[in-house]
Amino acid sequence: MSLSWLWGGTKKSDDLTASLDPDLKSVLNDTKSAPYSPAPAPHVTDHPATAPVPAASTDTPTVPKESLFQDGRYAHLWKTYVPLADSQLSATTQSPVSRIVAQKKERTAAISRAAFENCAFEEELQLKCLGLGAGGAVRSKLNVCRDETKSYNRCLQLQSRFLQALGYMSDLRSTEEEEEKIQMHADKLYHRMMDYEADVDEAQRNGRPIPPLTSLFYPDRAPPSLEDINLPPTVTSKLPSPLENLPPHERELAAKAALAERQFADSRADNFFAATTSMNEDRTRRQAWLIKAFGEPIGKFLIPDAPDDPIPHDTGPTAEELERQIWKTGPQK
Repeated sequence: MSLSWLWGGTKKSDDLTASLDPDLKSVLNDTKSAPYSPAPAPHVTDHPATAPVPAASTDTPTVPKESLFQDGRYAHLWKTYVPLADSQLSATTQSPVSRIVAQKKERTAAISRAAFENCAFEEELQLKCLGLGAGGAVRSKLNVCRDETKSYNRCLQLQSRFLQALGYMSDLRSTEEEEEKIQMHADKLYHRMMDYEADVDEAQRNGRPIPPLTSLFYPDRAPPSLEDINLPPTVTSKLPSPLENLPPHERELAAKAALAERQFADSRADNFFAATTSMNEDRTRRQAWLIKAFGEPIGKFLIPDAPDDPIPHDTGPTAEELERQIWKTGPQK
């Protein structure tokens, strides 16, 4: 006897959900996932290939707008440069004494930067001799480009002296345009000196008289003689070498640069004296308040007495008076 009735017959239905409750079948149909259909391939149009736009090169070092060479030369010298507006802003947060000390450091660095820029041509000649071409390599091995190196070093030295003599970066009130004019004028005077040396060399080679020497800073008159340049020991001690050991056309420059440095030092000393005096007055007022509030022992312990005279006064002639005596300009005292 067949027992197929226990399993609902021997024929299996193709629909596995045929025997389910209609409500359950409706739920299963609603939750059935949609059949997967791949997305259509994008339509490719025939366009000529375009070359990628090259990115802007960032190899060229950046220099501030104050530099005369915007091609990146001397970028390493401008790394520590602080714009004038920023330096004035930071000056408001510094103490007067710190500001005076910072001014000297900034001026020294600025003179070096300006001298390097003015000697760009001499530096280029030296670099060509040292590194470019087979002939340059041979010459550098024989004499290490002695002439080019000597010319470049002398340019830096003289340009720095001209910048000092003209008062470059010695006045905090000067604008960037005024400082740039001083730098250009220093370069002009340097090349005037080089032209005179070339004329002297040509005259000596041809047996002609030496051209007359005129003043570098006052071209309408003769330069001061060695006897006229009567400088006090406080100034002569700052000279690179005694005046009698220098060529005649360099003595005037050395004296002018030394006097300009003396004038800058006097200005810094006056500012330092005024700032220190003002600080001592403030200290005295604070000390008086503490003495009144807590008594003299505690007040003077917390704020000691200020010195009577911060720096000694120089009773000798000023740099302006010495300059008038040497070059005989303006009224003399």
